[in-house]
Amino acid sequence: MNLPATVEALPGGTTLGARVRDLGLGGACVEVRDAEGDGGLTVGATVRVELTAPTLWDPLTLTGRVAWTTRETVPPVLRAGIAFQHESPSVLFALFQLLGHYAFEG
Repeated sequence: MNLPATVEALPGGTTLGARVRDLGLGGACVEVRDAEGDGGLTVGATVRVELTAPTLWDPLTLTGRVAWTTRETVPPVLRAGIAFQHESPSVLFALFQLLGHYAFEG
């Protein structure tokens, strides 16, 4: 999977451009390239992930907590595992539909 996204540490943290590398109902692995420092993506931090996909009218916004992070040096990449905190059935259903579309395509 390779969806564009933004990740923002809450409250009011830096918004980072990211790619979603793995996505499920429970969470996601996001990849931030050329990140200076950690951008607020530290284990336990609350974050907002905004996914952009061609199958969605509007970006899908999910909240969660950072479960793990790792940094690669070549290329310079920060990866973070986000555990979602589903607060709305409609957002969960939109995520379910998005995953169904990619399962059908793949």
